[in-house]
Amino acid sequence: MIVDLPSTTTTEISKRLVALRHAVGAMAMGRVLTLLLITDEDEADAALEVANDATRQHPARILAVVRANRRGASRLDAQIRVGGDAGASEIVILRLFGEMADHGASVVTPLLLPDSPIVAWWPGEPPTDVATSALGAIARRRITDAGACAKPSTQLKRRAKTYAEGDTDLSWTRITRWRGLLAAALDEAPFAAVQSAVVVAEAGEPSADLIAGWLAHALDVPVQRVNSAAGSGIVSIRMDREDGPIDLVRAREGLSTLSQPGRPVREVPLSIPSPAECLAAELRRLDADEIYAAALTEGLPQVTRRSKGAANAARAGDIAPGPADVPSSSTPSMSSRSLKRRSPKESAPPAKQLQQRVEEELAEVSAGEVRTAADPDALAADVAAAIASALKDAVALRGTAHLVLTGGSMGARTVTALASAHLPKATWSKVHIWWGDERFVPQGHQDRNDQQARDAGLERLPVPSANIHPAPAGSSEDELPAAVAEWASELAAHAIEGEHAPRFDVVLLGVGPDAHVASLFPDRSEVTVTDRTTVLVTASPKPPPLRLSLTVPAINAAERVWLVVAGADKAEAVAAARDARDDPHLPASWVRGTRETVWWLDEAAAGN
Repeated sequence: MIVDLPSTTTTEISKRLVALRHAVGAMAMGRVLTLLLITDEDEADAALEVANDATRQHPARILAVVRANRRGASRLDAQIRVGGDAGASEIVILRLFGEMADHGASVVTPLLLPDSPIVAWWPGEPPTDVATSALGAIARRRITDAGACAKPSTQLKRRAKTYAEGDTDLSWTRITRWRGLLAAALDEAPFAAVQSAVVVAEAGEPSADLIAGWLAHALDVPVQRVNSAAGSGIVSIRMDREDGPIDLVRAREGLSTLSQPGRPVREVPLSIPSPAECLAAELRRLDADEIYAAALTEGLPQVTRRSKGAANAARAGDIAPGPADVPSSSTPSMSSRSLKRRSPKESAPPAKQLQQRVEEELAEVSAGEVRTAADPDALAADVAAAIASALKDAVALRGTAHLVLTGGSMGARTVTALASAHLPKATWSKVHIWWGDERFVPQGHQDRNDQQARDAGLERLPVPSANIHPAPAGSSEDELPAAVAEWASELAAHAIEGEHAPRFDVVLLGVGPDAHVASLFPDRSEVTVTDRTTVLVTASPKPPPLRLSLTVPAINAAERVWLVVAGADKAEAVAAARDARDDPHLPASWVRGTRETVWWLDEAAAGN
């Protein structure tokens, strides 16, 4: 339904909205946010279509402030759209004429939804300082689009100069998939440090400038911007490492090639999201985007511009000359034509053979990857280097990282090695540190895992004290239930919405000779607890008798679960746990990461 209200007032608009709510069931007061769309007459229709599509995922009251003809008398023309004409939202278009065109904030204020966040979006040219503008000042989040402006590079400089918490730009949102692929590539072995990077794109492409700034800040390495032909967009990104370059190159519409040393070239989907997809992505989060802020204000000024273009850089070997050749798959073709050429015997393996193959694949995935080192010290150094890489990528991608440490001799060795890892202080400041279990003894006791970590060099890491989360201490069994509840509450306080614990990036676990992990021991009920994140342990078979532990679901929600084991006395337990799955007698067979499970073993633990 569309209702036109020429030469009206905000009071009349409010009355009509209430009447429509009762007449057609438009739940005007049930929206999740107010979206202020600030635009000119020429861009209004296209911007409204984008906003309408984006808010299907986030039902909103859309207040479109259209700056119409500034000449003549002040006048407000309005149009209300509800129901099928507004999708999941309701739209109020406010066309401001004359002197009123400069007082949009006064017009929209009576129409703002109470007790709901306000987001402002400028699909075209925004004010010089969006945060202090009349409409920007009332918004919790302010969205611009440098790519839609006449001078994108100038816009980015203005955005950097006037940045305020809550600012973001759709040029940044468009490179989310690029950033994800680059971070994932760095998360794969070998974990070599990036030495420099090059971003190739057309001149004035703001998304390319922002991704260059992101790389410069996140990796703390020299980054160059190389210009390509006009209209080419982002062409390629190279990250140089000692073992060779990682190249992400756009191949054709929607596809790119990713090549890196020691791995086959992969063809990856990398389409450009639509304006509605970008806007919807920004509406999902209303907190400050610290990674965008760092890329814009700190990283971008560090990027250098290469005077020679992409062709010269390619001839010099500084960038990829084009998409890499993707090797053809060795997998037999599954087209209907190829199946017709195969005999009945070839067309499908016997049922038992197929079942065996499936079981072997599942067993291999369940068992996890094995990485070995010569001795415990070399193993600790390898694990620390991998942790540093994972934390750097997590902070670069999400702005925070969560690491769960383990106790014991390997836990202490790993902390010592981690204290020597080359991670910038800015990265460590975003890292939170937890433990997978704790011995319930007084604070500072030598048996506590957190104390052993401090003795091993934890305090040499520039992690803010508020980001270190030891489990509660105590001395009696009567205190244990309250301590477990307090620990669970601390975990929940740092969880993402809808979860009960943080999104752990890495969980380190030791494995005992009996295959226990954390304080989850064989054939005990704690292993099968599924309705909470923490559990208390009494009469532990290994002293001290009182303990706290993360539960299996809390551990298994982590992206990476790494079991770090050294010593010949653990070899039998490692082999048994890797061959089993969810065996109550082998707690180590219960744990696995959502992204990867790795057994870090020295040669003795590996049985070599």
